[in-house]
Amino acid sequence: MTSQNNPQSFFVCPNLILMKNSKVLLLRRMNWAPLWPSCWHCVTGKMEQGETPKQTIVREAFEEVGLDIDPDLGTVVSVTAKNFQNPKLIYKDVSLFFVVKDFESEPVNKEPRLHDKMEWFDVNSLPSPIIPVVEYGIKQYVQGKTYGDFYDL
Repeated sequence: MTSQNNPQSFFVCPNLILMKNSKVLLLRRMNWAPLWPSCWHCVTGKMEQGETPKQTIVREAFEEVGLDIDPDLGTVVSVTAKNFQNPKLIYKDVSLFFVVKDFESEPVNKEPRLHDKMEWFDVNSLPSPIIPVVEYGIKQYVQGKTYGDFYDL
């Protein structure tokens, strides 16, 4: 059964809130991206076979912005939303927002074929359009909340 049909099945989505002072690093997806084109998001990626969520975000941070990191878990968001490919179905995931505040080198856009921009934004003034659950997760973290439920039905 897929996660849309089974209440006990869901996806795990690791994300990275990379902080520098009161700013967060976001990347903008290319306008041809099949999911969330031209939307801002944080470093993220799919878990590979045998990886933990933390291992995934460590790998993705290096692949996307060239940083070696040791992140902490900042907040967890339970997502229940319309499936982005078929709005008649329900999409569920648990989005884990890892946080890094200390890093040695400056991040670089290592995937310009996937991201046309990379910028720092004040956490209280996030750009638009931004992937809604990413905005929600960042706000949850900034407010000191370790858990939140995101519904978009």
